[in-house]
Amino acid sequence: MNICLFGDAGSAHIQCLARHLSACGHGVHIVTHKPAEVDGATVERFRVPRPSVSRPYGWHGRWKRYLLSFLRRFDVVNVHFLLDWGFTPEIMQHGRFVASAWGSDVVVPPGEGGPSPELTATRIAVLRHADAVTTCGPTFAMTVADYAGLPTERIDVVPFGVDLDLFQPSAVKEDDEPSEGSPREHTVGFYKGFREIYGADTLIRAIPIVLDTCPDTRFELIGDGPQRAECVSLAEELGVASQIDWQPRRPHARVVDALARWDISVIPSIHEAFGVAALESSAMGVPVVASDVGGLRDTVLHGETGLRVPPQSPEAMAGAIVELLRDDSLRQRMGKAGRAWVRDLFDWRQVVQRWVRQYQRVCEQAPVAT
Repeated sequence: MNICLFGDAGSAHIQCLARHLSACGHGVHIVTHKPAEVDGATVERFRVPRPSVSRPYGWHGRWKRYLLSFLRRFDVVNVHFLLDWGFTPEIMQHGRFVASAWGSDVVVPPGEGGPSPELTATRIAVLRHADAVTTCGPTFAMTVADYAGLPTERIDVVPFGVDLDLFQPSAVKEDDEPSEGSPREHTVGFYKGFREIYGADTLIRAIPIVLDTCPDTRFELIGDGPQRAECVSLAEELGVASQIDWQPRRPHARVVDALARWDISVIPSIHEAFGVAALESSAMGVPVVASDVGGLRDTVLHGETGLRVPPQSPEAMAGAIVELLRDDSLRQRMGKAGRAWVRDLFDWRQVVQRWVRQYQRVCEQAPVAT
């Protein structure tokens, strides 16, 4: 198949999907507002052609013909994240079209402005008229169905995966046991970034409670975002800044370096559509403490690969972190279970076959207007 993906070429998820589709022998072309090199794919900046002798049309006419060119050239077009690319039901019927909702394109993040009523109506129309609609997990599938007024069975669950060749447990950490009588300093990590939706302030408010019981604990917080300065100030106000290592956002491949140092990965989000960060942590053998919200219910098995706690509750989060810090065998057991679970269900080499089958079904079943 020749597959066209509309989305952010810099996204690790888009890059992994493209690379694995290409490895399966499929042609992959990415249309994006943010061009980047992607292994196994050709990349094109989204740009409506200028008028010319061969294109003597107005702006909307050129835009429509530009979108139609992708629907006619490729076996299937898959829009990832419902940006306003300009697709309409009338245009979509001229090809095979898959719409993949990601999260904030459907659920407005707290503290951030939502789309206009016109854009919301456009997104709903795209979902209702697509040949297939996908989400990463069953919990978010219900949210998308409700948003678009569709039956839940119309939403196909096709997850993103984890590159298990990259996300491998560190043998050094597993063998690094403290000598008898000398407690080992533990590290608790966070790498979601500093937006209100990711709940970093909840973790910071939990830190003093954790330190009361486990004073030999350090916290590593990675990322950037509009709430970072506020979080730094909060840590100083609570007197825990000296126990926190603040690190800037890093390339996706270098997240592994951080996870290899951590004993616990914390995801205190207010909302998550899925939770690939939880799966990446589990793939590294790191148990997860996460908010009991949205897609984290699909990616953190409570009591098996980590612990889920009520959202925006520093006390509950601190309690779960302390429980894991004080029980080495529990952490190790959850870490091993998490690695096995991700290997069985979320290895990209297996997950890509679900995407291929999705595209094949659309190609076989969807009629195309002439």
